Amino acid sequence: MKKQWRTKELKTAIPDLAEYSPLILRLLALRGITEAEAIRDFLDPDYAKLHDPFLFQDMQKAVERIERAIAQKEIIAIYADYDADAVTACAVAYLALKKLGAQVIYYIPDRFSEGYGMSAEGIKQLHAQNAKVIITVDCGINARAEALICRELGIDLIITDHHEVIGDLPEAFAVINPKNPADNYPFLYLTGVGVAYKLVQGLFSRITNYELRITDGWEKWLLDLVAIGTVADLQSLTGENRILVNFGLKVLPKTRWPGLAALIKTAGIEGQKFDTFTLGFILAPPINAAGRIKHADVAFKLLISDDKAEAEQLAKEVIDLNRQRQILTDQVLSEARAQAELNLDKKVLLVSGTDWPKGVVGLVAGKLMEEHNRPVLVVSVDAAGAATGSARSIAEFDIVAGLGYSQEHLEKYGGHTQAAGFSTSHERLENLHQKLLEYAESLSLTLSDPVLHIDAEVSPSDVSWPTLELIEKLAPFGMGNPKPKLSGRDLEILEYRTVGNANQHLKLKAKFGDHRLGAIAFNQGFLANQLILGTKFDAVFELTANEWNGRKDMEFKIIDMRIINQKL
Repeated sequence: MKKQWRTKELKTAIPDLAEYSPLILRLLALRGITEAEAIRDFLDPDYAKLHDPFLFQDMQKAVERIERAIAQKEIIAIYADYDADAVTACAVAYLALKKLGAQVIYYIPDRFSEGYGMSAEGIKQLHAQNAKVIITVDCGINARAEALICRELGIDLIITDHHEVIGDLPEAFAVINPKNPADNYPFLYLTGVGVAYKLVQGLFSRITNYELRITDGWEKWLLDLVAIGTVADLQSLTGENRILVNFGLKVLPKTRWPGLAALIKTAGIEGQKFDTFTLGFILAPPINAAGRIKHADVAFKLLISDDKAEAEQLAKEVIDLNRQRQILTDQVLSEARAQAELNLDKKVLLVSGTDWPKGVVGLVAGKLMEEHNRPVLVVSVDAAGAATGSARSIAEFDIVAGLGYSQEHLEKYGGHTQAAGFSTSHERLENLHQKLLEYAESLSLTLSDPVLHIDAEVSPSDVSWPTLELIEKLAPFGMGNPKPKLSGRDLEILEYRTVGNANQHLKLKAKFGDHRLGAIAFNQGFLANQLILGTKFDAVFELTANEWNGRKDMEFKIIDMRIINQKL
């Protein structure tokens, strides 16, 4: 889909700080960072500036209840979801509680037979194992009926979650969620694993209450797991998330977890420089794949394993599951794309298929949303007519609000403003779609070509190693802090060829002023037949360093390009 290029407008003045270049000051100002102290905090994150976990109003009572359970040797159960955020959250809570001497069990539901969230059956299984406390991670905030079951069974329920609150809060022993409207926690965008880590922080801040020899700051060894879950869940990498991921990346090369070390080794990235790409595209997908294809229990056991041989076997298994997930995703995407292309007159797309693997419908929804720049719902329908779906949306359309508007046609729903899950029945899908289209009209939602937001237009003199080094200081990159997209005019092609298994990528050498730089344009190999040597073009790109065989070269990662005087 053709993209509109739009250079971002500054909402505040660029500060006059001589120690930083004008380009870097502009990039910071675009992120709302203009004060000298805020700039220093952003460029050099400080772990000590994480918020006090006891700012959560229920943190004190949650910590005290867990302390009492440990002291009285009561069984504590962790109840998790099955994605990478939840599995890492479950591992963080489990490893921390074990370190504190707790008797811990866990429960992760089966995506296919149980679906998302707490269930009466899951609670009863934990009760049968004599659990006295249940701690949810990445789920539970809308489990009102399940909270009542816990109360009836004499189980104290501590909810840690980060999803949107829909309706009244559950009647739980404690609720820890930055989106709890009754709370005033200063950072709203913690992930499930981030909230679990805040609980761990609260527990370890009172370490003197336990007769254990634990090194001060031991909980920081959990930050590599926190970083993986945070990046995987696509939450804003600003505020506390930026600090957690920054320090998680520092811990990762020294990880204490045999399972994570085995995953790094099996993925073939030992000794490499780790960044958010490593977290989000190499380590998180196999963890996610376990729950999508088999059972998230496989990934959880990997992360908590203390046996090297077991860890290596589990690492190979999750990577193999991820390969299967990739094949299934491509198959479903092909079918879903064909349906979607018949309905491009609709502002909201809904596609469905019989027995599409439930574990990949969210991935397919995300891909179609990117392709068509509108809300997309992808639904798997089983033989009995039960329909389970995932939705992904654009910034202008709050999908949870849309599902709330359409809830008469749903059995259950929940999630975030741009990503949600739901269940219904096959016969209600058409009415659900019509209701969502009605909601889109009520918002006066308009469809247009996607906008490619450009941070700054640069001249050849801006392209330098010092500039790249300063840009890298803005890392870790991700949601809320994307890698800066720069634009340059009047580049000239010196060399070009297609690369990739299907010749889908375009490899270039380009002249930009006095620079002669390599460039890669992913998924733009189709442009090759429009090029000749000497072709002039404008480009939107990321400035990167390519390291290979001890050689380090600066290059452009081209996001989009326009051939001058030629309509593409």
